[in-house]
Amino acid sequence: MMKNIIIACQTIKDELNLAIKETQCKYPVIWIDSSYHLHPGRLRLKLQEEINNLRNFDNILLAYGFCGNAIAGLKASEANLIFPRTDDCISMVLSKDDGYGFRQTKSAYFLTRGWIESPGGIMVDYSNALKRYGEEKTERMFRLMLKQYNKLVVIDTGAYNVVDYIKEAQELARISDLDLVVEKGSIGLLKKLLTGPYDDRFCIIKKGQEVNLDDVLP
Repeated sequence: MMKNIIIACQTIKDELNLAIKETQCKYPVIWIDSSYHLHPGRLRLKLQEEINNLRNFDNILLAYGFCGNAIAGLKASEANLIFPRTDDCISMVLSKDDGYGFRQTKSAYFLTRGWIESPGGIMVDYSNALKRYGEEKTERMFRLMLKQYNKLVVIDTGAYNVVDYIKEAQELARISDLDLVVEKGSIGLLKKLLTGPYDDRFCIIKKGQEVNLDDVLP
């Protein structure tokens, strides 16, 4: 029997825990602080450190997307690396169960509970800006920062009560002049990561090899 372990970002903790429950997966999980997302180079070093510290596993399941090139250059030093071929963590919970056809669009800024509560997330930035600059200047800053988007999308992945987070999202949408939308998400891709079998939506890096851009591109 294959011996597997999961390395995952805390921003998708709700969704991965639900996927683990629904698949009755028993693999151990190493959670990585979401603040590493702010520094892809540091995230790469942290992931490599965790990979190098593992012993006696056949596969390491990375619950990460490409995440700003953070996984490029990772070496499968101790076991095979398996991860979904997605841009980032958000893309993993946007995918549909029936073919993973939902794709992130450049016109939308996406939020989940994990991203709303993340210490490195936009809601923390907003709260800090309010304290430091006041509402008027913060509003100007966030409208400029999010000017490339036309809507704010809260993803209902079924892993938490989305209603509890609408008020915060509404405030961010208001000050950024964005339309607020709630979209149905999915944990289908995460469940597939846990159970296999793996198709071309996943990358498998054999033990001893390194992740490169060609592995990630479709």
